[in-house]
Amino acid sequence: MKEQTPIHVRINYEEAIQSKKDLLSSERDFIRVLKIIKRYRDLREKELNSKLKMQKKMKELKTNLGKLNETFPKIKVPDILKKNGLEEDKPKKIKEENKDKDLESQLREIQEKLRKLG
Repeated sequence: MKEQTPIHVRINYEEAIQSKKDLLSSERDFIRVLKIIKRYRDLREKELNSKLKMQKKMKELKTNLGKLNETFPKIKVPDILKKNGLEEDKPKKIKEENKDKDLESQLREIQEKLRKLG
């Protein structure tokens, strides 16, 4: 095996200073990146802890709602309404009829005012 001899390179003073500045600025940037990564990890850990707490609260809420639903009385819907699906449509029809009546009365009032003016 061949023995290697060290090679020496000569650089001038300005190049040495600039190289040292570059090395120091690289170290500074690296330390800044490490600080950012550490802060990110801390924030991520806080986020995960918050999500776990929220998940526990949601489970508690779900069980409490289940218990609450068990305490309320059950509503009995007649079989006729269940078969025809009218239990949901009936309130809508009533509201629509009221709106139609209201619109018709407003239309009559406007027509009367027009007759009085014309």
